[in-house]
Amino acid sequence: MKIKIARNAGFCMGVRRAVNLVLKAISEKKSPIYTYGPLIHNPQTLALLDKLGVKVIKNPEESCERGVCIIRAHGTSPEEKSSLKKRHEVIDGTCPRVLRVQALAKKAASQGKWVIIIGDKNHAEVKGILAHAGDKGLVVSSEEDIKKLPEVKDCVILSQTTQNQKKFEELSEKILKKCKNCKVINTICNATEKRQSEVIKLSKECEAIVVIGGKFSANTNRLAEIAKARGKEVYLVEKPEELDLEKVKTKKSIGITAGASTPNWLINEVVDHIKVSCLVPYRILKAFSFLSFLFVLNFFLMFSGFLNFVNYPFDLKRLWFSSFVFFFLLFRYNLDTLLQREQLFNFYSVKAKSVTKHLKLIKFITVISVTLSVISGFMFNPQILGVIIGLIFLDQVLKDSPLNFLWEVIFLGAIGLYLYPYWKEPTFSFLFLEVLLLILFIRFYLEIVYFQTDGFLPKSFIISSLGYREELIYKIMKVIIGFGVLCILPLIKTSGFFLSLILVWLVGYIMVKGLKARPLGQIIYLETLSLTMPTLFFLLSIIKRFF
Repeated sequence: MKIKIARNAGFCMGVRRAVNLVLKAISEKKSPIYTYGPLIHNPQTLALLDKLGVKVIKNPEESCERGVCIIRAHGTSPEEKSSLKKRHEVIDGTCPRVLRVQALAKKAASQGKWVIIIGDKNHAEVKGILAHAGDKGLVVSSEEDIKKLPEVKDCVILSQTTQNQKKFEELSEKILKKCKNCKVINTICNATEKRQSEVIKLSKECEAIVVIGGKFSANTNRLAEIAKARGKEVYLVEKPEELDLEKVKTKKSIGITAGASTPNWLINEVVDHIKVSCLVPYRILKAFSFLSFLFVLNFFLMFSGFLNFVNYPFDLKRLWFSSFVFFFLLFRYNLDTLLQREQLFNFYSVKAKSVTKHLKLIKFITVISVTLSVISGFMFNPQILGVIIGLIFLDQVLKDSPLNFLWEVIFLGAIGLYLYPYWKEPTFSFLFLEVLLLILFIRFYLEIVYFQTDGFLPKSFIISSLGYREELIYKIMKVIIGFGVLCILPLIKTSGFFLSLILVWLVGYIMVKGLKARPLGQIIYLETLSLTMPTLFFLLSIIKRFF
């Protein structure tokens, strides 16, 4: 089966901005936190917000403790906003594109013009725009509404930002025939246009279309309507369990899209639900990641590559040393998974559900790995057992702190102490720094992967202390790439072969570019891609050592 996921689906810019404002308020420990009306039209996200203590205010006059109130992306009326400000600290989460429509309505009304809004008269966005037009506002939802329109002159025709393009054009044309001196301003959000265009494209390429989103979401329902109008079998689901897998598996190709209020973590769930049922390689990659082998190999390949580059001998001592590193990391990452299982539900529900299902297996791997790490550590150097105790203690102290971000760096430094006398190697310090930079780069890469789930990351993520500014992380990653390349220059003086390490950072640059495209429903593959740089680093070390 071919599974095609729309490039433009899920959270639009306005919804993501509103959700990030809530995230920021939570991370800044503001309390209590309210949203004026449901933040978005997605019941799963709303349930998650409720779990995090974010409550919904339905009326600005509602009696409740003074706190922070976030206005949702749909916006509200000036009167309601003013009333909220008297009772709470207000954070305006209105989508910038909706703000533009509100401003156009207000300007036209102030010039004495009528404002005709094409949209759903019961939708919060339309109500807000109508309020900005004052007594000069009219709403048209259908041809019947056009018949009821008074004969007005000098008017501006605007649209609800999530309106269907074709419907807007048809209704605008009919209004122009009835009303004189009308100006049409297409205020449909380009994100809506892109989503609708992609559904049309997917409908041409796929046998059936899965639309993910709230069943009361206007834009989600429009996506389903567009696919149905093209004769496609459509599955509109709010969660993966609603999908009829037996029917889906009979299709040769499936297209997947999602409404503007659908978080990527929910898209991941639905994609996972389909792929697990029919793709064996996917199931293997999933187990590889969820049992922490992926994260262990990331570090282990870089460390092994480092040992190769500094000519650490292949002997029994190295076997015990490498075994200690491998099994201790396997223990640490699986213990981390067990301790943070509940937090995973907030941003990586696919993993949280899988961990819950295979709890006994993960506990078994954790016990076995700590036992093997103690044995191999003792065989290498009994003193290293103190490192185990110290690092476990440090991990627990830092588990809810952004400083937890540096745990792998501290671990590298700790085991580096046992590499004497290889410190004397002329390449040691720059290669050590190269591995350290790779560790930081991959950690930032994975943070962006998890941030792009549109979930609620715990405060142990460094991005939480950076105000959830994704662009800032990209800049930091580019700086790391720059330093990584600079560290290669002194190494080239000892051997021209080290110039090949630039390939590792070139791959890193390509990974950053890929993340900026925000691929949806691909979290398992994106995680696995983090192995690319360590694997290349290790392979180059093998070539340098033996060839």
